[in-house]
Amino acid sequence: MSLKDAVEGATSAVGSITAVAADPVDPNAERSALIDKLRQARTAFDLNQSTQAGGQWLAADDAGRVAFTPSRPDGQPMVIGGQAVTFWKVEELPAVLNAFEEAINAGELDPQLTGSTPAGHSLPLERLAPR
Repeated sequence: MSLKDAVEGATSAVGSITAVAADPVDPNAERSALIDKLRQARTAFDLNQSTQAGGQWLAADDAGRVAFTPSRPDGQPMVIGGQAVTFWKVEELPAVLNAFEEAINAGELDPQLTGSTPAGHSLPLERLAPR
């Protein structure tokens, strides 16, 4: 391989990487995928299934509390109130999950969904607190 071929190959590779990096993430597609994961988690919890497609978002303990650990479509943890895990009373869970779905649909989680990581963004805990 000549030096010219090596330089042209490297230039082509850099151009491809730049094109992929410049390709914006579609927030609507990410929201839709997150809603699907939320619905799967809700169904699995309602059916008392221990495993869920895309990771376990909800886990109940014997004290009537539920750990809520949502993740992005790519598997990275979402951040709520500065934490990857929040805890709720079982009876609060339907309202919390409804509020989470509303926040997704309103685009409030877009900064976490469209960035390379969810770091630096957090949905306020109060947004999910039952009223």
